[in-house]
Amino acid sequence: FRLSKDGAFHFPVFHRKHPCLDDPSPVHAASVSDAGTVVGNDEIHKGKYFMAISLGTPSVFNLVTIDTGSTLSWVNCERCEIRCHGKADEAGPRFDPHSSATYRQIGCSDEDCVDIHQDNGIPYGCIDETDTCLYSVRYGSQYSAGKLGRDRLALGDNLTVVDDFVFGCSEDDRFYGKEAGVIGFGNKSYSFFNQMARQTSYVAFAYCFPSDHQAEGFLIVGPYPQRLELVTPLIRGYGRRWYVYSLLLLDMKVDGKRLEVDPTVDTRQIMVVDSGTDDTFVSSVVFYALAEAVTSAMGDKGYYREYGSEKVCFKPAGGEPVNWRGLPAVEMQFLRAALKLPPENVFHQQSADRICLAFQPDTSGVRDVRILGNRALRSFRVVYDLQKMTFGFQARAC
Repeated sequence: FRLSKDGAFHFPVFHRKHPCLDDPSPVHAASVSDAGTVVGNDEIHKGKYFMAISLGTPSVFNLVTIDTGSTLSWVNCERCEIRCHGKADEAGPRFDPHSSATYRQIGCSDEDCVDIHQDNGIPYGCIDETDTCLYSVRYGSQYSAGKLGRDRLALGDNLTVVDDFVFGCSEDDRFYGKEAGVIGFGNKSYSFFNQMARQTSYVAFAYCFPSDHQAEGFLIVGPYPQRLELVTPLIRGYGRRWYVYSLLLLDMKVDGKRLEVDPTVDTRQIMVVDSGTDDTFVSSVVFYALAEAVTSAMGDKGYYREYGSEKVCFKPAGGEPVNWRGLPAVEMQFLRAALKLPPENVFHQQSADRICLAFQPDTSGVRDVRILGNRALRSFRVVYDLQKMTFGFQARAC
């Protein structure tokens, strides 16, 4: 972590296979955080990207997932009242609010308590005897619930960035990963991003998630380098999800050819940019046209499609390893910006001779919600500029 001359906060970001997470030897503080040692585990959470934070006094190191599709940040806490997910040792110990000299619970009439209840559809959540605000957040079939609190948030070389950081102390969850929790970047006052943005001179954030697990990504909150190859308008919200960030997708191409879709069907679609989702979910009509176009292009290149599974997967007809340089080119045409995806952003490798399309129909995810997942944007620097209301791309940034 560092604070740049222009007043922006810079953080390292790690893929789950980064050597900083795999090496069982201690990691130098400057490369991750001085709040604790990160050691190896390749199974923390597939398809997610993490940043290091420290909470409390004394500080407790936690590795948390970066999520632009949610608002409230939370970590796994001690004295789990009901059940809590199994956590990797490398993600840090459970946070114990009773052991922190700077922890304060949030009261029931507190503005953040009221906002979080309203945003998550909670009619009432309070322990009256202790004036303690409760929270509950859902992620599809997953959830976290517990108590809201404030504490000292430290980043990097134990530099205090937010003294009264608002977060959830999870005491009951159903969560499929092994990280310590989630750091929310959604557009609400209590999200990590907005709590950090109050201390910067510009309301924006940018990140690059590496596709090569040996590489290091980055995250910036505040002013950012303006060099961008492509810029498209940023849209606030998606239906009732007014805190998310969305883009307008106009069209798609495979090897330079537009998808064959019934011309009477409007293929334009609003897509939520969600760093916490791996695959990209498009409307069913666009997905099936994309799958057919990719299947045809792959057949011309000597691959056959496997049928019988939910995913669209291919193998080389001769049984040889996949030649990544010879795969079809896919382009996503956003409003005023044509995003050309490298093959590793279009497919993901299941084995040496099997690859699958990193796109799914919107009926397979959160029903009728179109999502631009993190795989499509890996190795791109992406910028959420909330002052200009633009979303920018820069290829090969990490």
